[in-house]
Amino acid sequence: MKTLPSLLLAGLLCLVPSLADAQVTVTDWRGETVDATAGSVDSHGVTIVYHTAGEGPLVIFVHGVASPWHDYRHQIVMLSEKYRVVAMSTRGTDMSDKPAGYEHYASARIADDISAIIEHFGEDRATIVGQDSGGLHAWHFAMTRPERTERLISLGSVHPAGLIRELIDNPEQQAASAFQWGMQENPDAGRDFGEAVRNSPIDPDEPANLAALRREANARIDPESVVGFYKTNWPARPVTLETVAFGFRYGEFPPVQAPTLLIVGRDAPFFMSATLADTWEWVDAPLTIQVLPGVRHGPHREAPEIVTPRVMEWLETGR
Repeated sequence: MKTLPSLLLAGLLCLVPSLADAQVTVTDWRGETVDATAGSVDSHGVTIVYHTAGEGPLVIFVHGVASPWHDYRHQIVMLSEKYRVVAMSTRGTDMSDKPAGYEHYASARIADDISAIIEHFGEDRATIVGQDSGGLHAWHFAMTRPERTERLISLGSVHPAGLIRELIDNPEQQAASAFQWGMQENPDAGRDFGEAVRNSPIDPDEPANLAALRREANARIDPESVVGFYKTNWPARPVTLETVAFGFRYGEFPPVQAPTLLIVGRDAPFFMSATLADTWEWVDAPLTIQVLPGVRHGPHREAPEIVTPRVMEWLETGR
């Protein structure tokens, strides 16, 4: 016979929705929708939560440091018509685990998480899409897990070798990296970043249900995981050709072997145009670079009517 406390606990558990059954309606710029279902995978003891929609070849979205998984809402809906899309919540964010220690937020650990998702869905390979820190993680994954990478799409984030090279002696790129170096060097950076994210203004164009999820994700973010991203990955100053960033020195990055699409905004504040030079030297596969005038760091949000159809076209034709 169950005791009263046991009955109360059972009743409370019934009120908590199962993560596997949770669905979120995602709306894109056209007003089209799709229901994304939540799930989770274990990555060497770290729980990674994801949302998925559609059927077909696997496409994994990796979001930026201050963005939730549905930051890709404009791409999730259209791509789910032909692909199984999986938008992960990276470790340290939203409902995913937040392990203590900066070392847990190196790109190599995010690569473990992406591999766990690929295995979870019974696939050998996936197309990896990333923006901001997610774009840099995507570059790293494609370089270090070529057998797992079908294609690579980076939205706004350049190859890290180009970043290292320009940070050595390009004053414009050095000035553009003031925020990132502040995250490495300011002992209050995590606290200040967390406050800024929690107090960030609401996007009036974001659907109400997703705006509410963004507020919840902002409240859950672990600011120290963001600090960890910059401390374990971003080139620390003074930058030289011997600086290790994203796991490698300038001349040691393994070549990307997957077809690659890089879409950047011409007015991007963090990566100057000079960082694009020689990108083709680091990709041993077809490379497409598209630069969008009037667009800054988030082409997937700022110009979805251009970016999303372009991504679909490139996935289908390779050009």
